[in-house]
Amino acid sequence: MTALVSWCFRRAGIVVVLWLVALGGLGAAALHTGAAFRDTVDLPAADSTAAANLLRGAGAGGAAERVVVRSPEGPVDSGTGRARLDALAARLAALPHVVSAGPPPGELSADRRTAVLTVRFDAPAADLGQGTADALAAVLRDAGGLTAGASGELAAMTAAAPDLGNAGIGLLAAAVVLLVAFGSVSCVLLPVLTASVSVGCALAAVTLLSHVTTLPKISTEIAALLGLGVGVDYALFVLTRYRQGRGEGAGPAAALAVAAATSGRSVVFAGVTVCVSLAGMLTVGLPFLTGIAVAAAVSVLLTAFAALTLLPALLRPLARRMSPRPEGGDGGWARLARSVTARPGPYTLAALLVVAVLALPMTGLRLGVPDAALDPPGSVTRTAAELLEEGFGPGADAPLLVTGTGGSSVGQLREALLASADVGPPAALPGDVWLLTVRPRTAPDDPATGELLASTRVMARILGSPDAHVGGVVAARADFSAAITARLPLFLAAVVGISVLLLAWVFRSVLIPLTAAVMNLLTAAATTGAVVFAFGGPIEPYLPVFLFAGLFGLSMDYEVFLIARIQEAWRRHGDTRAAVVDGVAATGRTITAAALIMALVFVSFAFVDARVVREAGVGLTVAVLLDAVVVRCVLVPAVMARFGAANWWFPRRKAAVAGELAGSVR
Repeated sequence: MTALVSWCFRRAGIVVVLWLVALGGLGAAALHTGAAFRDTVDLPAADSTAAANLLRGAGAGGAAERVVVRSPEGPVDSGTGRARLDALAARLAALPHVVSAGPPPGELSADRRTAVLTVRFDAPAADLGQGTADALAAVLRDAGGLTAGASGELAAMTAAAPDLGNAGIGLLAAAVVLLVAFGSVSCVLLPVLTASVSVGCALAAVTLLSHVTTLPKISTEIAALLGLGVGVDYALFVLTRYRQGRGEGAGPAAALAVAAATSGRSVVFAGVTVCVSLAGMLTVGLPFLTGIAVAAAVSVLLTAFAALTLLPALLRPLARRMSPRPEGGDGGWARLARSVTARPGPYTLAALLVVAVLALPMTGLRLGVPDAALDPPGSVTRTAAELLEEGFGPGADAPLLVTGTGGSSVGQLREALLASADVGPPAALPGDVWLLTVRPRTAPDDPATGELLASTRVMARILGSPDAHVGGVVAARADFSAAITARLPLFLAAVVGISVLLLAWVFRSVLIPLTAAVMNLLTAAATTGAVVFAFGGPIEPYLPVFLFAGLFGLSMDYEVFLIARIQEAWRRHGDTRAAVVDGVAATGRTITAAALIMALVFVSFAFVDARVVREAGVGLTVAVLLDAVVVRCVLVPAVMARFGAANWWFPRRKAAVAGELAGSVR
């Protein structure tokens, strides 16, 4: 590690050129190839998948988009409205891969101003690709005097492209914090430049990876969110330790070597731990989540690598002009640490009370995919949802497709379902397949709609046929939520278990990793509670998985940075309370500044169009601030002071091996 950092410092020009070439080359390649993101979710064992397969086998497997049209003046089935509708239907029919569109006027609302046309394609939405989805959206946005939207899998692919302008605002705010906290322009420019270049490379790499593996479109926003946050942090950790070395009188090269041997190794461990935590998402077994984990891991690894290579190279021309920071604890943080370690009980209770208050809304957590009414304003999916509800009722955008083969009592099933929903007449499809379209009387994300789905599945098998299945968008979303929920215990066990083992190996301690795991679980509960309070429900089922993995990984930044310094002090004088005071005094300002910087980057994502990105931005903002201020600077010192020498107990037969790695990380 020291050799790599020192070489990059000596060969600064070469390193900077290599990074710029990588940024330019990856960016050019990504622009040339374009993106191939896929938001489809593969659930081979789900009932909704079985229904889709049955319909596909009967010749109804191509994408079927419901185009909703409203005339601003007069009926849509006569006069000017009908002429406009016919013209729109003709333009839709001319789109690539369209088999049929309509015929107009299609399904009409009671006031005859809203119509629904079914546009059928010759392939499933996943095979048609982003180009076809964008072409459909372009026609609907220019509907010739009509208001138009679309509901279906293809329409769902037309979400707005990631807007990273807010991330730039977050970086600007982070630069102000760096300037105030460290009083140096170099401390502003170096972390921001390092993070920006590495994340630029990461986003281009993720775009290229979308051609070889399943990556959802949201992957780029998640990669930027995590990469910018941890990238500034990693660079700041190394830079802070370098300035401390210069303050002790070491030359630039010697100070950088010390920073590499201490904070540099901590950056490596923290980055690897973030990736290991993200890898826990693979236990869920869904390509959708695996893609998010891969994209985020690529971004984190590149930012960690940039902190150890690009940062030293950028530091070279500024090294002599940078003002050194004298070694020694920050007086305010030292006083806080002494107060906490002197009265650990009250401080622990106060910290737990803060966590409990934030976690309280978690009792109302409801997992599920929100309906299109919460999509970005102006999107074709939200327009369709609003028009359908206005013209046909709250359940018009949530049809359940009940299908099976050879059923002789489909009429009886329809009569039974009419008691709780609106049901169209049975449709006979090739291959002895029948289809019932069930329209709920409640909104797609209403709990009553979920209850209707469950009861429909039971009745379909009893009254329809033994191989009856229920599909449609609402059914697929429910199956997606159920699949993630069923795998949550394995996911939680994997992430917590791996984190505990890594910390135990590094710090030669049993209690430190166990208490860290408990604190992270508490922070996760508080984070989820804050998201539920801010956004209500339902919450996307994969969001808690991502937040939990991200939180466990990101908390390792501060855990390693703080505990490594405490352990250094403890090894010098063997007094746990004094070591805690020294560690908090030496790292408190850096940890809180780094957390504020990361929070500013994260909160900038709370204003993007995509709801799940807003949720992630708010959740991670709460997580890092709570973890850095309440947990690392209050709860950890209080608990360590209470445990005393027991913090450092470790089975003797493991001590020799673990000790070597612990020393290297410090």
